[in-house]
Amino acid sequence: RHGLWQTMAAKWVELGKLVEEGDEADLDKVISISTELLKGDDKDAEALKCLITALIMNEDYYKAIAQIEKNAARKKAYTFELLYCKYKLKLNEEALKLANSVPDRLKSQGFSHVHAQLLRRMGRDAEAESVYAKQFIARKARMAGESAGEIRANYIACLADVDPAKAISFTDKLSEKDWNYGLAYNLSHPLATQTKFEKATEMLKRAEALCRKELKEDGSDEKEIESELQPLYLMKGYVAHMNGDNAAAEKMYKTLLESKDEAVRIGACLNLLQISKGEGSQTQEWARIISNAKKSNKSLSMKQKRAAELTQCLVLLRGKRAKDRATVYEQLKRKYPSSEYPTLCYASTALSERDGPAKAEKILQEYLQESTTGSANECKLALTSILLEQKKIKAAIECLETLEDSLLNQPGVVGTRIRLLTRAGELEKAASCLDKAIEFWMSAKQGGGSNSELNALKAASANVKAKIGDHKAAAEVYEELAQATGEVPYLCGLVASASFFDIKTADKYAKKLPVLTGETNVDLLEGLPKPAGGTAEVVVTGTKGDTKEVVKKKRKRKKRLPKDYDPEETPDPERWLPKWERSYNKRRGKRRGKNQLRGPQGGAVRGDLAVSLDKSVKPDEPETKKKPQAPKMSNRDKRRAKKKKGRR
Repeated sequence: RHGLWQTMAAKWVELGKLVEEGDEADLDKVISISTELLKGDDKDAEALKCLITALIMNEDYYKAIAQIEKNAARKKAYTFELLYCKYKLKLNEEALKLANSVPDRLKSQGFSHVHAQLLRRMGRDAEAESVYAKQFIARKARMAGESAGEIRANYIACLADVDPAKAISFTDKLSEKDWNYGLAYNLSHPLATQTKFEKATEMLKRAEALCRKELKEDGSDEKEIESELQPLYLMKGYVAHMNGDNAAAEKMYKTLLESKDEAVRIGACLNLLQISKGEGSQTQEWARIISNAKKSNKSLSMKQKRAAELTQCLVLLRGKRAKDRATVYEQLKRKYPSSEYPTLCYASTALSERDGPAKAEKILQEYLQESTTGSANECKLALTSILLEQKKIKAAIECLETLEDSLLNQPGVVGTRIRLLTRAGELEKAASCLDKAIEFWMSAKQGGGSNSELNALKAASANVKAKIGDHKAAAEVYEELAQATGEVPYLCGLVASASFFDIKTADKYAKKLPVLTGETNVDLLEGLPKPAGGTAEVVVTGTKGDTKEVVKKKRKRKKRLPKDYDPEETPDPERWLPKWERSYNKRRGKRRGKNQLRGPQGGAVRGDLAVSLDKSVKPDEPETKKKPQAPKMSNRDKRRAKKKKGRR
């Protein structure tokens, strides 16, 4: 027994020395010693901590998860380590479920950072931005450490697509020492999105200089620096592309096709396909690169994976004739059974054909009838757009109503439904739609349910109810809004609605309206007739009957006088007519053949020939002998005579 204690003590001493070595420690030895110590006491906290840390540093994430999930106590104590392991293994749904189960007050700085990065990977930038804002930006103590620069860079990356203007304004407040390569690089995207291309180019130059400085300080050589700068070169091409300089962008993208960074290579291929519009000899090669990268599924973000799938479908469909597209479409459907992209791509190619909208509508309708997996929201929105293009309002409304609640109650979709229902004359249905949207956002405690959006929905609901004659319900909504905000438009709506059924309430809230400046006789205003055609204005003063009609003055136009006008002479009244139509400019033909006679058929006959041509009078003439006719020549003789004449 004494020897066992000595052995354990020796192992603890050795483990302590390995821990002091830090990153240079032999991780395999740490794992081996910690495992031996835990065999003697599986509740030893220090040995367990060393084991889990060494497994994570050694990238044995599955073994680390197995150790943590052995019992509930370990799982609770090592929540951050468990989240990190699942994040590194790309078990996104499991990691997100774990992150959401932990209250905000118990989330450490590292936990919140991994949670935000997980949301970014899943394409949920708005939620990631919210985590950074609450857990870091709003807490100055967490922004004072070494990780502050990385946090700012990631925060700007989240804002780039969510709110570019906010990203730009956030960086305006930073000092020179707060800037780093990641921050400058990430800011170039929102600047380009806001069409500030010159500033985006300047920011990329600044990012390149900061990158070279930081990497040289870390001891990196030129080859490593150039490898690190490749994403920046891709962004340079993107800025040129957005600015319309396709030649410069294409040149930059082609230099990145041999990049070792798969994400950079895919980005270059996707942008080249967009510039070429899927045409050219290299299109298939770029599509193949995208397809191979998508299969390997490494280092690609959710957006890149989605863009890769969509591009591949488009290239395959566009490269075929119209007759062969149906066959390719069926193959793609079997290959991607849970994806809407093949259907959307096939419908988009059908739009370019004759009767394109009708064909695209048929394709989408058939897919929605056959689809059994997923909500197919994107196909439904595409079908709605095509139906509206064909002016099928009722069919578009019905299609929108089949969307899932989270999308159906989004402000943009709600606004579209209300506009279509109002146009179709279904005001009661529009009011019901607004009520459901209000209930949804009141029950969902998310970023979308802000007070301003809820108030806008409530005001729209009250407006629709007032139009259909439900003034009591409209007044209730307006009263709630007026009490909550005190804004004048809501007070006006309340007074107008309450005046139909409760004069006291209308008078009560009318007193809260701002007082009009000057004296105005309201009774006289109500009794005045409306001006006809809007050509007159009525001025009302304080005394009754003192009104006058002010007629608008006619606009004075400068008189237009003819060229070389002489005020002493009367102008020609026909000066506005073309010359050939004027009465004094008629053409007069020359009188020819005054002595000509006209025959019965209108032919002109000369006077001296009239007598000689008249056969009714025959002069006495001696008979003359007819000349003897020459014998007729044969065809052969005629040809010979012709040849003789030619020789002369």
